[in-house]
Amino acid sequence: MTMTVAQMRERAGTIRQNYASSRREVEGGQTLLAGWHERRKTAEAGAEVVSIAAQAAQERFGGIVAGVVTECLNSVYPANPYEFKIEFRESAGKTVVDTLLYRDGEPLDPMASTGGGVWNVLAFGLRVSLFLLTARDDTRRLLVLDEPFHFLHGAEKIKRAYETMEAVGKRFGLTIFCARQH
Repeated sequence: MTMTVAQMRERAGTIRQNYASSRREVEGGQTLLAGWHERRKTAEAGAEVVSIAAQAAQERFGGIVAGVVTECLNSVYPANPYEFKIEFRESAGKTVVDTLLYRDGEPLDPMASTGGGVWNVLAFGLRVSLFLLTARDDTRRLLVLDEPFHFLHGAEKIKRAYETMEAVGKRFGLTIFCARQH
């Protein structure tokens, strides 16, 4: 097939127009792509800020809870010091909270190696710390407990537990109302 010079010029003009149109589309796509890359970078930077804030909140939360629980345990068991810790870790894309109990630096399995009284004191400390962390300024600071130390044995330990409850109430501005076993 032979083409005339006029046909070749017409064909070349069409090719130039298609090339120019394609080039504009590619440049527009590159501009859009650059915009998406900037948005991705902004989102990644935002995610990093949120991650840092979450870690700081976790550390603050863990420190407050662990401090209150450890203080309660050691007020009731001064001769046998305990340490309560909260650790956060990632597992399958989710944050998991591990609660750990130590005595004399050794980890304890709370289910197997502590009596119910330790659980009662630990639970009291958790209730107080979680109440404090979730309370708003306008929240009535009343904590109602039903026999919070019912597995605690020994008059001295029970006395220290209720003294601890009173001290915690004063320290944090709480009114603690509880039913007490006989």
